[in-house]
Order: sequence, then structure tokens, then C-alpha cells
Amino acid sequence: MLRRLLDRKVNCKVLGCQRRPESTTSSQTKEKNVLPKTDSASLPPPWENPWLYALGPPQPPPKYTQVESSTEEFKWVERLKPTVIIPDVPKHEKYPTPSGWRPPKNPPPALPYFVARNRKHVFNISLERRRDTLDTVTVEFNYVELVVLRNVHGDVFACEKDLKQYLTQKVGHTIATHVNEPQGKIRVKGADRSLVEQFLWDCGF
Repeated sequence: MLRRLLDRKVNCKVLGCQRRPESTTSSQTKEKNVLPKTDSASLPPPWENPWLYALGPPQPPPKYTQVESSTEEFKWVERLKPTVIIPDVPKHEKYPTPSGWRPPKNPPPALPYFVARNRKHVFNISLERRRDTLDTVTVEFNYVELVVLRNVHGDVFACEKDLKQYLTQKVGHTIATHVNEPQGKIRVKGADRSLVEQFLWDCGF
């Protein structure tokens, strides 16, 4: 047995064999897992934060320049913030104002319907452009503008009847209307938007 070991040693020297170096991976991993020297009292126990001991303690936060808080200029910021509560109806010396605005009557008119205003205290009247008849010469559809009145509460059909009668007397021809009762909308074709608004002024809404 001893002779075999000696022969193997001699053969390694002849063939130029070198002894395999010891593995250093275990020592390197141990060095990586070792936490740097920090205050042990400031670190939580391993069972509460195991990632801290596996990846190392977090880096300290970056140091920023010191700032000073001042509330002197915040009054200008408050002017830009949207108001949470709808403001009251503005008061003027005489009505209608130069823009034609006037406040609603108090008490409201005794009608079976009511047209509410929006948060800006104006009527919710808009224009809607829709496709109409087909032009046989240009083979293109004509478009027509419709006046849409929203926020109609109560008997919407009674409001549509009075509005149609009022506009017919103003323009001198038949007015086409369409009622959307669930949404409280009335569409008007053949009359200007200002006439619809004037009807609401005269009613006292």
C-alpha cells in the first residue's frame, strides 16, 4: 500500500501534475454574507427582517439641502384651487347685466316643469351638429345644427309644447323638436339658441 502511494507521487512529479488548490468559494461567500460593522442595536433581529441580513443593510439616505417652509405666499395658490362649494348667485345693481344674464325669480314660476341651471348659474344649452338629408348633386350628406336644452325636470313634454309654441311665434314657421324624457333633454331644429334662452328668461327660470 505504501509503495502504491509513493509510485503515484512519483508519477505526479514526472507528469507535471499539481495539487488542486483548496476551494475558496466557501470563504468568499462567507465574507459576502457577513454584515459590515454597524451598530447592532439599530438593526432589527434576523427573524423580523431576514432580507437585511441576506443583502446587507440599506444605504443611508442622501443628504439634501435644507429648505424653509413659508405660508406667506400660499394665498396666491388658494386662488388657483377649485372651489368645493358652488358660489352664491352674484348680485348686480340692475338686470339684465351687459352680457344679458339675470337671476332666477324667487319664488320660481308655478309651472309643471322646471329648468335648472348649472354650477355657473347659466342654462345648460348647447349646439349639436348632426347629419341630415343626402344631396343628390354632390352625393354628400347635409348637416344641420340642433339646439339641445338639458336639465329639464318635471313634465318634459309640457315644456316642449310651450317651447315649440313660443319659437313658432318668433320665427314664423314650424319648429321640429325631440324629447328625451329619461335624460331631461329637448332638441330643437329650426330656431336659434338665443331664442331658446330667451324663452327660459321669460319663464323666470
